[in-house]
Amino acid sequence: MSQTIAFPNSLKLHLQRAANQRNYPVIKEILQRGSGEELVVNSLEEAQALVNVARLQMLDASLQYPFWDEDSPKYDRSHESAFQDVQMGIFEKTVLYVGQAFKIVSTV
Repeated sequence: MSQTIAFPNSLKLHLQRAANQRNYPVIKEILQRGSGEELVVNSLEEAQALVNVARLQMLDASLQYPFWDEDSPKYDRSHESAFQDVQMGIFEKTVLYVGQAFKIVSTV
């Protein structure tokens, strides 16, 4: 059940960097399919794998920028900005685009 998904090239490049740094062969393969602004995803498992990379990015950001929450006594605006870049710029967009075609798990 192959699906072609509209997917911004900037987001694809970010996921490619993560896949190359961590050596995720399945993700590398998926991200090579389709044109610059689309992905061809062959299964729910592949769709979930893409979202899992974004989930890992979120978890990593929460460890790198622990003082992102305004309710934290150690709140740091730079942490909030960096964390939000990952949350809204990578995680939520990946879930949005992939989730339109596949029923994926997106909880972190």
